[in-house]
Amino acid sequence: MTPFLSIESVQLPFLSRRTEAVRDFYHRVIGLEEVAGADDQRLLFSLGGATLSLSPVAEVSRAVKPDYLAINTPAYDEILARLRQAGHHPVCSLPDAQPRVMYVKDPSGNQLAFLG
Repeated sequence: MTPFLSIESVQLPFLSRRTEAVRDFYHRVIGLEEVAGADDQRLLFSLGGATLSLSPVAEVSRAVKPDYLAINTPAYDEILARLRQAGHHPVCSLPDAQPRVMYVKDPSGNQLAFLG
């Protein structure tokens, strides 16, 4: 079997007309650090040892549709509180589930799962 060390980058689309809402969601609400990129269009955020690369699209279609990303985090409760404070309504597993999981959509419709 071929050894792999880690994922370098994860890419999701976002609606270009929602740039500031998407930036605010990932930085302020979720708490990811935005990093400088090679161009001014993509939004890049540090995601552990990887980069979350958000690429702008004019519209969602069959060819370009929202996607799914699952993230392990020790900050589950903190993220849940910030999501609720920002007016989001994550769907959560039962409190005693292991791991706990919450699902929420970003401003462009990408489904995120947080496991903690």
